[in-house]
Amino acid sequence: MKKLARIFIPVLTFALALLSLVGCAERNRTDQNADADFSKKGDVLVVYFTWSGHLRSMAHWIADEVGADYARILRKEEYPVSYNETADVAKKEKDENIYPEINLSLSDKEMERYKTVFVGFPVWWYDVPMPVMTFLKQANLQGRNVYAFFSHEGSSDGAGSLPTLEKLMQAKGATFDKKTALSVRGSKVKDSETVVREWVKGLNIPFRLSN
Repeated sequence: MKKLARIFIPVLTFALALLSLVGCAERNRTDQNADADFSKKGDVLVVYFTWSGHLRSMAHWIADEVGADYARILRKEEYPVSYNETADVAKKEKDENIYPEINLSLSDKEMERYKTVFVGFPVWWYDVPMPVMTFLKQANLQGRNVYAFFSHEGSSDGAGSLPTLEKLMQAKGATFDKKTALSVRGSKVKDSETVVREWVKGLNIPFRLSN
């Protein structure tokens, strides 16, 4: 019995680790259409990446609460419809440090008026999805205040995503405090509007119109 237990426990541990490996809060792909509004003329921008649509709701609630512009980050070459296939592609991108081409590219001039930037994403493979990293690498975030919001299916602390953002924002000269990040379980997103709006209010972000 002890020998069987010694075999069973490592196998069970491996199986549980495998199940939680992706850490992805999204299971069924939504449409891969662009979603953006740059008409608000304020100094707050919300950018988000989503595969199934969870983050779209959160991004829109945030944008509505502070009167912000918003835009969805899309991989130019769409991820597969299959969740498992998408997970494989995302794993390859992460492991090989691949920054996929995306639809969203804001020039330094376009970024000038934004003082606050919200970044939303699902936790994939315990980290920030690479399309989001593409945007963050390209965007001029010098002097900006950056806030993160994310969905998860077990990595409630964001796993490696917040340390990743902390390191990158420091390198880009942006202000980022991982303690302010908003974490919502993917299955709870649809019922989280009040939580999201209260989180934004608690940040006490002043809204200013651009000149």
